[in-house]
Amino acid sequence: MSAARTRRRPARRRTASPGWPLGAYARTWLAFTLGRDRSRAFGKAPHVLLNWLALPALAGTWYLEWRAWQVLAPITAVAVLYTAGRAARVIPRQRRALADLYGRMQKPCALPAPTATRPVNEAQYIRVTRWRRSTSIAAARIMVSPSAPAAQARARWQAEKAVEAAAVPQGMGWVFDWTNPGALSAETVPVTDPRYLRMTDERWITTVIGQLFPVLRGLDVDILLTVDTWETRNTDEPTGAGSPAGREVPTAITVRFGAYDVSQRSLRENVERVFDAQVDRGHVWIYTWQPGELTIRAVPANSPEAIRKQGTRHIADLISGQIPAKQAGQLTVDITRWIDEPDHPKANTPVEITIGLGTLDVAAPDLRTRIERTLDTALSKTLPDRTWLPEWSFSHTNQLVLNAVPNHHPQAIRKRETARLQAVVESKFSTKRGQDPVEVTIHTWTSQQGRDGHPVERPDSFTVTFGAYDVTKPETRDAFEQHADSLTDTNDWHYAWSEADGRVTVTAVPKLPTQLAFPALDTPEFKEFLELARRGTIRFGPVKGGGWLDWDLQQTPHALIGGKTGAGKSVALSLILFPALYDPTIYQLIVCDPKRTDFTWTPEFPAVIRFAATDEEIYAAIQAFAAEMDSRQSLLNRYGKRNLQLLRDAVARGEVTLRGGDTIPNRLILFFDEIADYLAKSANKEIEELKSDAKAMLEKVARLGRALETNIACAAQKPAGDILGMQLRSQLGRRLGVGPLDQYESQQILSSDHGTRFPAEGTPKGRSWGYDPKYGYQQAQVMFLPDDTMPLPWDPTVTIQGAKDMARAHLAELGYVQVLVPNQDGGQDPRWVRPDLADEPDPVLPAAPSATPELPKAPQPGQPSAAEHAPPVSDNPPDNNWLGDFDFG
Repeated sequence: MSAARTRRRPARRRTASPGWPLGAYARTWLAFTLGRDRSRAFGKAPHVLLNWLALPALAGTWYLEWRAWQVLAPITAVAVLYTAGRAARVIPRQRRALADLYGRMQKPCALPAPTATRPVNEAQYIRVTRWRRSTSIAAARIMVSPSAPAAQARARWQAEKAVEAAAVPQGMGWVFDWTNPGALSAETVPVTDPRYLRMTDERWITTVIGQLFPVLRGLDVDILLTVDTWETRNTDEPTGAGSPAGREVPTAITVRFGAYDVSQRSLRENVERVFDAQVDRGHVWIYTWQPGELTIRAVPANSPEAIRKQGTRHIADLISGQIPAKQAGQLTVDITRWIDEPDHPKANTPVEITIGLGTLDVAAPDLRTRIERTLDTALSKTLPDRTWLPEWSFSHTNQLVLNAVPNHHPQAIRKRETARLQAVVESKFSTKRGQDPVEVTIHTWTSQQGRDGHPVERPDSFTVTFGAYDVTKPETRDAFEQHADSLTDTNDWHYAWSEADGRVTVTAVPKLPTQLAFPALDTPEFKEFLELARRGTIRFGPVKGGGWLDWDLQQTPHALIGGKTGAGKSVALSLILFPALYDPTIYQLIVCDPKRTDFTWTPEFPAVIRFAATDEEIYAAIQAFAAEMDSRQSLLNRYGKRNLQLLRDAVARGEVTLRGGDTIPNRLILFFDEIADYLAKSANKEIEELKSDAKAMLEKVARLGRALETNIACAAQKPAGDILGMQLRSQLGRRLGVGPLDQYESQQILSSDHGTRFPAEGTPKGRSWGYDPKYGYQQAQVMFLPDDTMPLPWDPTVTIQGAKDMARAHLAELGYVQVLVPNQDGGQDPRWVRPDLADEPDPVLPAAPSATPELPKAPQPGQPSAAEHAPPVSDNPPDNNWLGDFDFG
């Protein structure tokens, strides 16, 4: 009992100690009033300065005896009450702010954890050097334990993020100083402060580097990064992402990684490529690897170092694409000789490339021949005026050296002729010994004059019999056609395959035109285009080797169209829209244009029964599309038919009588431009839920749309599978890749590399690759149909009528009239309506859609569509972007 009492006595003495609270409060008040109260009174003078100035004033009053007690006592009382009240109001707030910061910094800085029995004096570990309005911390110095996570450079972000969680005024940000490894200095500065901008840049670079050098188990390595020099970007110089003109950008960086193993070339290559992509500051980075250290320095993009680096990397990418993925890690590519003369027109052009193939087995001559030819194909796109001569060497590692010579060099001519006549079949389609060999029978020849002035003989018609070689695979036939196409550039080839016999007959045909105008009104070609549309087929243009690239909406109900900006994608989409715009009885359209770029003018036409641009509008449009599909399914169920065409035929034969006001709707196409932009992730959770529901509805419609004549036409520049979803992409069977595509884009749009086969320069506008399950891959030229009447780009003396003008003229013939309706910006937009609605105040009748909007029935000639309210349409819509800057001459 006595021991228990002895343990309890100190607690009672601390809590009941008489007099100490008053003294502590007095000391705290004096320290705050005369030392720490640095906020400004009236926005000008610090309180602590006024308090110190008050002391000599009071002393002077006492000394001069100006009625000291009568004057001094009230002034002193007021001052004490004011400062005590201010201390009572401000000090608790400062303590809470300090305790809050301590709580956030305790774990990352390994500060002592306070308990009920062992409280912690936060001021011992966090020294506040500046307060903002005396209640929030503006600058502080925080102790960091040597064992803390933040003591390591790669984990400092944890402490910085904890400090940044504290609220700061708008336009302010935290800057940090780690010059003393045992302490962190933090201060708030304007976001325009060079220190803040540097810190932001350096933090991003540190993050990138930290991801490239992950922590290895069992290896205690701390990645240290320092930015050695900075440079102010001039306003007239190009800038990279994140480097606006007029701000400082890093130009020299040192990364120290200690014992980290960077001996593998693939690791160094990955670091350089990712850093280039992530840290773009308007210049080119040059890397110098040394034991334990990486130096990264910036050079101008037009400097010889930059040009050679970019050239080496580009060629390495081309070559690595030709090596099997399993052996790609062994590949090394070095430019071992350049044209060094500064005044040479081809200065800094590679003339010798050394390719290390590691242990890749290249003993078979046919394998080496294939490698040489694929490299020739790839390198000719980069250096078309050079021919590369191979030289093989074999030891413990295999190596290929390519030397470039001008195309007119005798060895180059021999190589081209050999490749032209033999590589197509004998080398590519060689068979095993003892099996029937590949045989080529040339039926007719055409004598031509080569570019070098010498006559050459070109095969005009020939048959290839493949013997035991299996040509039933589409990729095998595609490979043969690719190689046969390389025989000549004066004509195209038509291939008549007989897979069962293992034979193909190749016949020369005229080349695919580099440009083709949409047929003029009332021509047989124009009438055929409309008749095909009425039967559910959209015609895009002629196919290489003969025939047409058509989209059969009944056979392959949904399509995905992609391509780079300016390649002709919008014109291909216009070919889908035009039949309905020209004649609303052919089919109807729901147009979704989330970017509001190329198709904001479409609501003018009655076939466009709905136009959507915002996330909510597009969701409602998709919901209405799905509801219409369900309505059509119910119609088929009522009459026991599998599809709408069977129902039409039954009604036409008199076997079925429609009842209850039922009508058979026309085909309905959901036209969706830039669908990937709409389905991309959104920071807004509600919008993201809408997008998720919209994707699910699209997948459902895509599965069931064939019988119900509900089709989807999607367009996207980069329809990534993780955005569209593999289920939706798989339902978009008709593919059209317009213009040159990179490997990623081609795979996303065409599910193959066909889109990469067009050269980046010189490809005609509208040149495309089409695919559907029936015909496979077909190269085509999309017909040119502009939105507005204009001269032909390749022949300004000829004027081509625009889609809008043709549609407007025909609508007028059908009895429609054009009216102007108000838009949400206070302007007016044109609409085509039935004459009996033209005098109404607002011919655009429907209000906002309900949860499951009901689509109107198919319009008949002379009747209006129930178009939804659309976003404003300019009276002068922008010119069709099909033209771009391409020279059709």
